[in-house]
Amino acid sequence: MKKNIFLLTGVAAAIAMASCGGGATKSGDADSAAKANEGAATYKVDVAASKIGWSGSKVVGTGAHNGTISLTSGELNVENGKITAGSFVIDMNSINDEDLTDTAKKAMLEGHFKSNDFFNVAKYPTGKFEIVSVTEKASEGNTHEITGNLTLRDTARSITFPANIKMEGNTLTAEGKVTINRLEWGINYDKEKMSLAEAAQQKAKNGIVSKDIALTISLKAAK
Repeated sequence: MKKNIFLLTGVAAAIAMASCGGGATKSGDADSAAKANEGAATYKVDVAASKIGWSGSKVVGTGAHNGTISLTSGELNVENGKITAGSFVIDMNSINDEDLTDTAKKAMLEGHFKSNDFFNVAKYPTGKFEIVSVTEKASEGNTHEITGNLTLRDTARSITFPANIKMEGNTLTAEGKVTINRLEWGINYDKEKMSLAEAAQQKAKNGIVSKDIALTISLKAAK
């Protein structure tokens, strides 16, 4: 296995409301995405000012990595000052490590994340998040609770996480944190066409790299 193996954090949350010690938020079956009413205002996501932060680690030994993933597009629908629907598209080819300073190691790690061992960006170049519901719920500095469908590797799963949402004039900002279990999205080393020995080796790798990915989703949108 490559020396610098990653655990993504990835949707990162955006999306780790749950602490590292608390484990990942359990995902569920995808639900129907919310639909905006005809009179809802549309806020376009500023992809240059929005991102998903990720972090991951190894179960054994030492080693952790963190970085960002960019968005390609998105919009939020607002009625009476409240988000009622929305979605954004994640650019999986933009996976970027921020902790490594060695150019070669950084390129190797990012290439590994993009390979079929993890996100297989050649086959699945984008991910997606669709809002199912947004509920006012103040807790620990957050203002709302968001439920939505996170799609990675063409697998959609429902997650719920706290977020801090602010509206100032025609600008909306939102930040949410969540820890996901990558295995629930099939990010567990693809075993297609593997020999028994190769499958056993990949299973061992999954025991070394933590299954939990911490995501921080930061959005900025304008009307």
